[in-house]
Amino acid sequence: MAAAVLWDRFDLIIFDMDGTLYDQSRLRRRMLVMLLAEIARSRSMAVPQLLRAFRRQRERLADAMEADFARLQYVLPGHDPERVRAIVTEWMEERPLPSLRALRTAGVAELFTRLSGNHVLAIHSDYRAERKLAALGLDAHLTLAAEDVGRLKPDPAGLYRLMAQARTEPARTLMIGDRDERDGEAARRAGVRALIRGRDFRDFTDPIFG
Repeated sequence: MAAAVLWDRFDLIIFDMDGTLYDQSRLRRRMLVMLLAEIARSRSMAVPQLLRAFRRQRERLADAMEADFARLQYVLPGHDPERVRAIVTEWMEERPLPSLRALRTAGVAELFTRLSGNHVLAIHSDYRAERKLAALGLDAHLTLAAEDVGRLKPDPAGLYRLMAQARTEPARTLMIGDRDERDGEAARRAGVRALIRGRDFRDFTDPIFG
């Protein structure tokens, strides 16, 4: 577990979205049920196969630090990019929304309430976060998607953008995420301290968030 956090040393608290503010594994199980129903209805594996290929493409683009990822993520062999975009939007952005409130990470609402008065709270997600944030019943001062800076994590461009918007510096910024190879590495490259869910804490009821 992580060492104690002296919260008054930070101006800006940046949260990842997926897997950090809600239980992504439970959401994936719910989405699997929906996908199985889609397979039965359509008698086709086309949708799950396309979503799997999209996720692999995103991981490759992140590893390659590809600046044109916003376009290339939808360029999959044998598929029309606009159809890929439509399916990704439906299954990864719209259908999960009704489930999110019930899957909030324990303690997150209370933590946001405690921190929001004296800190700038920001969301830095690979995907657009505004609708998910609303579905979770949470408010943040700033939101930033990878497409806003043309870079996927672990590129630190998003962290630099948020620090500039909050008018603060790395020493007074904290990144909270769930993937050390993405969130943690972005923080290290920006000179920012990171807390990683599953390594440094279990949920937001842990003592470090007291």
